[in-house]
Amino acid sequence: MKRSGDIASLFQKYASKKKASTSIGDVPEEKIQEQEDAPEKEQMVEENVNTMPSCPPPLAPKGIVTPTPTPTPVYDISRLPLDPGDRQPIASYPVNDQDTIRKAYIIRGPFKPYAHDFESRRIGNMDRQFSPIWFYNYPWIEYSIKLELAFCFVCYLFAREKIKKSAFLNGGWNNWNRYDALDLHMGGVKSAHNATQERYNLFVNPQKAIDEQIVKVDNEDRRLYKIKLTYSIRCLKFLLQQGL
Repeated sequence: MKRSGDIASLFQKYASKKKASTSIGDVPEEKIQEQEDAPEKEQMVEENVNTMPSCPPPLAPKGIVTPTPTPTPVYDISRLPLDPGDRQPIASYPVNDQDTIRKAYIIRGPFKPYAHDFESRRIGNMDRQFSPIWFYNYPWIEYSIKLELAFCFVCYLFAREKIKKSAFLNGGWNNWNRYDALDLHMGGVKSAHNATQERYNLFVNPQKAIDEQIVKVDNEDRRLYKIKLTYSIRCLKFLLQQGL
């Protein structure tokens, strides 16, 4: 009896193994292949993602100009020194800013401290000092409280090489006993100071300066025409007297 039981159990094990093998064999080969290829596909997807080019930065729309940042000003125009003794030469400022500096000083005008207690200095046997009357007689003159010297306002703004040796521009003037130096500084029509004054007038009122130049040209043309006409009449009279 025991032997027959062992044979029965042996057949049961064989049947169960066969059933299991048939269940595995029923799985389609394609599905098995997909399962085997799945890790490789995932790896390829990861590689493609890593190798994708980065997106370029967005471009600004056409017609829109990106504003450039405004440079920080080197100086504050509202704080420009008034006293001639504290000022920088106009040429020391950037070329593109020099006209702005000139306009700021022209708006303020020459520095004329009327109520200042002007310093006296010994010249010869007398004490001399700056006279406030000169402020009225010479609109271009200004006075430095810091240095106790007089300067020329228009020459400071528009002077060129010819006048830079003048005391009214370079160093300051304090020969209070030689008040004729004020007229000498102005000079004649073609003086360096008057040339500077013309540049000042042209800067302040360009149209008026142009009109004045036109009038000067017209007057010169009239003068030359009158001279030519006079000599033509004289020649004609001479020819008539000779019977020619």
